[in-house]
Amino acid sequence: MKRSILQRVKRRARAGFSMVEMAISVTVLAIISGALAQSVEGVRNLTVTSNRRSTLQVMGNRALIEIAEDLRDSGNVTIAGLEYPYVFQPGNADVAFAGHDHAGANRNGEAGDDDFGPAREIVFRVFDWAPDPVTGEMEPNVGNDGVLIWAGEEISYRLTTRADGVNYLERRLDGGNPEVVAHHVERVVFDDDESSGFEIPLGSIRVRIWMRDRDGTGQVQRYFTETIVALTNG
Repeated sequence: MKRSILQRVKRRARAGFSMVEMAISVTVLAIISGALAQSVEGVRNLTVTSNRRSTLQVMGNRALIEIAEDLRDSGNVTIAGLEYPYVFQPGNADVAFAGHDHAGANRNGEAGDDDFGPAREIVFRVFDWAPDPVTGEMEPNVGNDGVLIWAGEEISYRLTTRADGVNYLERRLDGGNPEVVAHHVERVVFDDDESSGFEIPLGSIRVRIWMRDRDGTGQVQRYFTETIVALTNG
């Protein structure tokens, strides 16, 4: 009889210990599950953030390359009394360039942000190209007097806010025929030597682009890129 009672007590003790172990296991599992969920969410947010930032980087660099290629075919030149390249803040263009003037794009930044500040746009001309009479290769077209022949159109880059509320950087010919170069551009600034405060070499143009957008988590992502282009006849 005593032995039977003792065995039942031991079984109950073992059963009670198993329930304690189970409770501890459930608690530990809940903690691990919560930590794992936070980790997965953190990785997802990081992926979303990285993807959007990478998109801005690719788009900004691609736009910069396209603009630089245009400017390398440009130069300081006076045509019909107008001096090119011409840089200006939107809304403040000279009368001679009024066809390129427009209200500035929307600003999303605030004072103190790196991408906060006025835009500065550009109007320029590029030289014409013609095949070399001997080699047939394309090269800058030069008149009999040895002077570069310039193309007839004015090229400009404009930052404008479209109906969808997004800022688009556009390349234009004679103020029209807009071609989108990049979107989600917060600010673009073109500087010649004078407007830069002579921080860049004479006969050069500095291009700065600030990209800005919100990722899927609502966080603001930014990217900045710049270059200095020496004009052909600089």
